[in-house]
Amino acid sequence: MLEQLARISRFLALPLTAASLAAVGLAGCSTAGPDASEVEQGGVSNVLIDAQSVARLAPGERLSVDLRARDVVAHFAFDGLDFGRVDLDFGDQGKAPMAEVMEPLFSHPYSPLESQEGRFVITADPANLPELTADDIAALEVERMIAREHGSRAPSAQPQSIDDCVEQTIYFYVDIVVNETVQSVLCAHTIVVCGSTTCDMQTHNGHDYLFCDGQESWTDAKATCASQGMSLVTLNDAAEEAWVVHLASSYSTQKWWTGLNDRASEGSFGWDSGEPVSYSNWYPGEPNNVGNEDCGQLNRFYPELGWNDEPCSLHLRFICESD
Repeated sequence: MLEQLARISRFLALPLTAASLAAVGLAGCSTAGPDASEVEQGGVSNVLIDAQSVARLAPGERLSVDLRARDVVAHFAFDGLDFGRVDLDFGDQGKAPMAEVMEPLFSHPYSPLESQEGRFVITADPANLPELTADDIAALEVERMIAREHGSRAPSAQPQSIDDCVEQTIYFYVDIVVNETVQSVLCAHTIVVCGSTTCDMQTHNGHDYLFCDGQESWTDAKATCASQGMSLVTLNDAAEEAWVVHLASSYSTQKWWTGLNDRASEGSFGWDSGEPVSYSNWYPGEPNNVGNEDCGQLNRFYPELGWNDEPCSLHLRFICESD
């Protein structure tokens, strides 16, 4: 039932157009490289790395992406891209094959390898992404990952409902190791999340649980649960949490709403079901209310357990539980 998850269309945070971007230049390569050079906009160099860039390489040549300068935004298009022939260059820290150093990104819940369009952005400096505000950048320093929505948008893949689709960009840091030195890069990956919710019923310790794949705001998720005579899930102990997380992660390793919230009184968390909070498992440093975060969710730190607070307006998967 939840196979619909694989059909969510994903888009690049910044459009890959001939007018705004050009193919990346090659380091130490012959005229077999791309015809166009890097394009600078507002002092930031935008470069596109795609299958066509690699196809222009002569035998034995490698494409080198220079991340030494903090004013570089690299736009990767993973459709058919042989990233085994791409190097990331960190200057004094060294150069390493992308296939090796980016393993933490490829295993991330928002990995570009899982997306249909396979495109994402990396940069060394969040200020290079003009859509990020100063508050966003400050939040990233604390959270290491934030999500922002950009209004409605129809998906490109068909058949797919075009109702209630919103564009949501995930910004997250990934630490990679080059010559035993840890380097942090910021990734931006935009997805389109749509309605058309379907839910899978599971039973545990006499309670029914609905794992719902349609991504909705917390209040809409609450309403969906209520329409079934249920509440957003309440986690009463570590054993119940372990069972819920295991099931949720088998459907998707991305985020899931729970019933935890402090919407009525900032800092005073309660469950949607009305039950008192007798058990908690906040991830270290959470909740921190960065960006007015009043609703709780799971899997923010997958595969580690731990809860996190998020803005209630974000569209996430959700779990209902019978009373």
